[in-house]
Parts: sequence; structure tokens; C-alpha cells
Amino acid sequence: MSESMHALSALADLSVDQLTALAPLQTLRAVEHLEAATAGLDALRRNLDAALDATYGERIRCACAEADQDVDVVHIDAGEVRLRVEIAEQVVWDQTQLAAMAARIAKGGERVEAYLDITYDIPETRWSQWPPTLRASFARARLATPGAPTYRLSPRDPV
Repeated sequence: MSESMHALSALADLSVDQLTALAPLQTLRAVEHLEAATAGLDALRRNLDAALDATYGERIRCACAEADQDVDVVHIDAGEVRLRVEIAEQVVWDQTQLAAMAARIAKGGERVEAYLDITYDIPETRWSQWPPTLRASFARARLATPGAPTYRLSPRDPV
């Protein structure tokens, strides 16, 4: 077990109150260990998934083909283990075609919103490059709220 995993196992059962009582440097070390362990676990998950795909991917694809399905749940027997593989459907809509369909719906006199969810957005990178006069005309429609805080801890330089 890595040093980070050992350190985290000692912290795992601490309550929020107990974690609050840690000295700042202890909190810094805990965050560093958590980030290292998370990165290590993410890498391990990717490697295990790649190994499972290398080992069972062809069997899974064959089982899907036999069932005439691209997505859903497939079961594979592998010795003493039964793998339950969920293959989620990922849908991406062609925005150009949807825009053309929305125009036809509107032209036909129907409410586009009855068929499509429409969201307007201005990327912040574009917003920040607009001239002040253009920004002023859109400013009332822009609502900026604080997001969740992200904490970065680092040791202080000795004084």
C-alpha cells in the first residue's frame, strides 16, 4: 500500500469536527495524500478497465451482436466469475440539423419548445473579448454566481 493510502486510512474515520481540528500543515498533508491516492486510483481504474476490455471485449461485442443490441446489459461467464457489463447509450444530437428542424417547426406555426429544449449561452471567453458596448446590451441577461470553492493548500515559505 502506498504512503498516501496508509496516511488516508488513518484519516478515513475522522469526523468533520476532528478534521477541522487538524493543524493547517496536517490538513495540507491530508489533501496532498488524498490527491495522490485519487490520481493513483484513477490510473488503476483506467488500467483495470483496459485489461477487462482486452480480456473480455471481443466476447462482449459478440454477445451484443448475438442479442442484436449495441447497448444494454450483457453477462459474460469467466470461470468462477460472472461479469455484468453495462453498455450505456451515449446520444449526441447534430446541432445543425436540429436548428434546421427548429426553423421548420417555427415556420409551420408551432412552438419549438414543445419539441426541443433550447438553451442560450455565451461562452465566457467570447464574453470577455466583446467590446463594452456589446457587453452592456447583454449584461442584464448575465447572472454570475459564485461556484463551489476549490481549495489549494501549499506550505508557506519560512519567514
